[in-house]
Formats: sequence, C-alpha cells, structure tokens
Amino acid sequence: MLRSTFFGFEAAKTAVFANQKSLDIVGNNLANTETKGYTRQRVERASIYTTTYSSRIASSTIGQAGRGVETLGVSQIRDDFLDKCYRDEYSLASYYGKSSDILNDVLNVFPEAMDITDSSGFIGGINKLYESINKYIQEPTLDSEANIVKSAFLNMVQVIQRADQQLTTVAERQTMDLGTTIDRVNEVMNQIAHINKIIAGDATVVTDPSNEHFRPNELLDRRNLLLDELAGYGNINVISQADGTVDVEMGGKLVINQGECDALTMSKDQKGYVDVDWRSSGKSVSLTSGSLLGYINVLNGRGNNAQSNKETPVQGIPYYRDRINTFAAALVKVANTSIPENDGNGNPKVGADGKIEYKILLSAKKGDGTTDSSLPITAGNIAISDEWNLNGPGYFIFSRAENVENYAQKLSARLTGESNTFTSYGESFQGNFSDYIIDVVGKVGTDVSFNEGRRDAAATVSDDFLSQREAVSGVQQDEETADMLKYQRSYQAAARIMTVMDELLETLINKIGIAGR
Repeated sequence: MLRSTFFGFEAAKTAVFANQKSLDIVGNNLANTETKGYTRQRVERASIYTTTYSSRIASSTIGQAGRGVETLGVSQIRDDFLDKCYRDEYSLASYYGKSSDILNDVLNVFPEAMDITDSSGFIGGINKLYESINKYIQEPTLDSEANIVKSAFLNMVQVIQRADQQLTTVAERQTMDLGTTIDRVNEVMNQIAHINKIIAGDATVVTDPSNEHFRPNELLDRRNLLLDELAGYGNINVISQADGTVDVEMGGKLVINQGECDALTMSKDQKGYVDVDWRSSGKSVSLTSGSLLGYINVLNGRGNNAQSNKETPVQGIPYYRDRINTFAAALVKVANTSIPENDGNGNPKVGADGKIEYKILLSAKKGDGTTDSSLPITAGNIAISDEWNLNGPGYFIFSRAENVENYAQKLSARLTGESNTFTSYGESFQGNFSDYIIDVVGKVGTDVSFNEGRRDAAATVSDDFLSQREAVSGVQQDEETADMLKYQRSYQAAARIMTVMDELLETLINKIGIAGR
C-alpha cells in the first residue's frame, strides 16, 4: 500500500483544477444567457483510472487508488431528437406561411374580398354594366346613352386587365423573392460546409476525433443556428459524424457532405413557370415542406387544371389566372352574341350559313394594337373591338326605330340575371357573372384561411418543441447559480484537503524530525 509523499496533494490538485474549470464554464453560461443560439455547456469528468497492466511485475493498485479526477472536456447539453422535431415542424410552418403570404397577395387582386360593395372590382364592373344598359333601354336610339354603355364595357375591360396585370406583378415579385431565397439557401449551405471544415481541422479533433466530450462548441452553436434556418427553406435530415461534422440531406438528397456542398439554381420558362434544380445533377428539388416548396407550389399551382409536370395541383397564381381568363372569355361570348347586325330593314342580319350575325363588341388585342375576334380571349388581351371604336358609340344600337325588339334588355339579363356555364379546363361553374366572381374570391379566401390555420398549428407545435429544447439546452440562471455554489464548495473542500496534507507533512518532517535528534 505504498504511496508517494505528495500523492494526496496531486489528487487534491486535480479537484481544484476541475472545479476551477467548472466555475469558468458556469460563468460563461451565465454570460451568454441572452446569446442567440447559445447551448449550455458543462465540464465532463471521470475518476482517474489506475492500472498495472503495463508493469512487468504484478503489484497491488490499492496504494495508487484515489488519484483524483480527470477533466475529459467541455460538452454541450443538447437533445438531437428535439432538434429534429423542432426543425421538421418549423419547416412545415414555413411552407404554409409562405403559401398563405403569396395567396394573400392574390386575394388582394380582388377588391370584393375586402369590401363586397367596392365599385372598383369585378362585381362593381358588372353592376355598372347593368345600370348603364338599363339606362340605355329607356332611350335606346340615342348615341349619348349608347356611349354610357360603351364606357361601362371599357371599365369592365380595364378591371379584368388590371387583375391580370396584378397577378403578373405578384408572380414576378414572388419569383424575384424566390431567387433571393435560393441565394440565401446556397449561402447557408456554404457556411455549414465551411464550419464543418474548421471543426474537422481543429487541433483537438485531429488529435482525438472520437472524443465526443470536446468540440469547438461556439462553432457548433453557429452551425446549429444555420441548420435551423436551413430547415425553414426545406425538409432536412442532419447526420452527425464521429469527428463532429455533419452531413445534411435536403428533400432526401445529400447536399452537404462534410466540407463540400451542392447548390440550387432557378430557371423560368416562357409561360412563367419556375423550376428549382440542384446544380450538380440538374434535377428538380423534391421537397415535402419548407418555404421553397411554398414558392414553387403557388407560383406553378394550376389546381385541377394542371397539365404538365411543371404545374402543381395547388390552387396558385396560374389557377386563378385561368379563372379570370374564363370570366373574360364568357363576357366576350355574351357581349358578342347579343346585339345583331341590322339587315337595313330593321331585322337581324342572317349570314350565308343561316345564322344571325352579331355585332363584335369585345375582341382580343394583338401586339400591334389592333383587335381580332378570332383569337382566344384572355384577361390580358380583352379589349373593346376595333369595330365598336371605328363606328362610334352608336355601333351598339341595333335600330333607330323605337318599336324594334330590345336586344339590350336581353344582354342585361344575360349579364346579371341568367345562369351561365363557366368552363375552365374541365372545371365547370353554373351561375351569373357576379356569382362566378364570388366563387373565385371565396376559393382564394378559403385557401388563405386553410394555409394560415395550418401555419398557426405547425407554428404552435414547433414553438412547443423549441421551448422543450430551450429547457434542455438553454441557460437556466437558477440552475447555474446552484452549480456555481456546488463547485465553489467543492473547490474549497479540495483546497482544505491540501491544507490538511500540508499540516500532516509539516508534522512528519519538522516535528518528528526535531524530536528524533
């Protein structure tokens, strides 16, 4: 059971050093209580192990027992499971949040959504048509009254064109925002890969890559913040490596491999559909959540009208553009099949095919500014026909004779009272023009409400996981204060042991030595 003379001092010294470092870490925790992304740290300890395995002569280790405490390193207190749960829910909340933001912009295209009595929207335009035609009916032979009708049609055309332009503006702005977001995603992935390189090259890691108790903790905090941000853009899976680096999968694809990372690119075709691809493979991203998916789904969302792999089944900007195009085409069909041409005898003019020939009130505007009624009508090209503009307001009048059948009254009924069939790529709606717009606005509002509800639900769950993670990883002042007192007393106890050992040696060396003389 032999021991060295200063054996007790060495054991106490290790306790002093360990508790001193523990107090340093407690102080560091308290100093970073409000630091964003900071993870609580602690000193990892182990009792110093004594063995005679390498000795040539077998001996008892009892004399070497109690050599003190060994400091293994400074680790972080984190829960990888809570990290994953939080990032998954945060990614989901980001998807619904971005979808609702864009759809809110779509909703703002329709003034009726805010105020059903707003006269500047579609329903207001239909009401103006109804009022102008009914006023015209009272004096159906006057150019002045016919001019009021033309002005109402021009207003309706401008409402439709403005809605189309606003949808285009929304799509262009959100596409630009998507490009900016992609740049940020690439920057985040590059930063994570760069931090991986620094961690892998850290001297302590290089010396002992398997030492899980010591890593560049401040770099880990920075990387965790970046991983949280990356999760908001798309669903990710983080795979921890033994040397402290991480591999990251996004949408099931490995995009960060230690110090290397992939990048995203964006393209836009002639129809305005956006495509987000991986630079390395050229393949489209395949995400299940995240704001990137929100952008893609709403910008390319054509609902049940989807006809290609670039179009998504979400009711997004292309879907609501289709609905407005359908409205425009139906309006042109009604307007251009209501007022017959006059054969000169006060009767509707009949063509060679035996069918009545109607006046072309509305038409499609071409690139050169002229109109062509044979072209497909869209919300972007609908216009007052050249025939109506060239012949003046009186072109609307079927006959100057007051005893002629009132076709204008029939037009008024078809616009506001009668039920029409609105067909858009297989999707059909039965009702008048106002009913149709109310249905469109109702669908946008329902889509916004659904996405906002899912966003709030996912955000609540992610906030709950964040709170749980903070309870584990965040600095708790009461707990740190208790640890500080614990380490302080342990430090004092170790110092007291050294004092006792000093007194024992003084007795042994000085007093016994003097008594022996």
